[in-house]
Amino acid sequence: MSPSSPAPRRPRVLLADDDAGVRTAISRLLSSSCDVVGCVPDSAELFEATMRLRPDVVLLDFSLPGGLNGIEACRRLKAMAPDVDVVAFTAYDDPELKRLVCEAGASGFVWKLQASDELIRTIRTLVDRKPPLSADHTA
Repeated sequence: MSPSSPAPRRPRVLLADDDAGVRTAISRLLSSSCDVVGCVPDSAELFEATMRLRPDVVLLDFSLPGGLNGIEACRRLKAMAPDVDVVAFTAYDDPELKRLVCEAGASGFVWKLQASDELIRTIRTLVDRKPPLSADHTA
């Protein structure tokens, strides 16, 4: 990068996971290269926070409580915010789940046990491939 080149845009990430310890750990992991704009514990808060915070990426735990399974939550997120990338974040490394996640509109799939190796790379790849949603990301 030349001295006159702007710094790469930091991805805005909304983290949805029911485990407070996981939310804290993943927020810390992402903080060096992403702006974690919010953390929600269930699907009831997920949709409102997505519209209010306008993240680039939603990191979605597929065991999120609140009445919707991860597949349905992903479909609903993509219907209401098609420009937001959804990354499935799950403890289940299951090929069939990966297929269903892709069909539901997810842009990525990260197994929780590999989070430190793959998560930042996945988010960075998704955000680098497209322009920001708007010039002003303020709520």
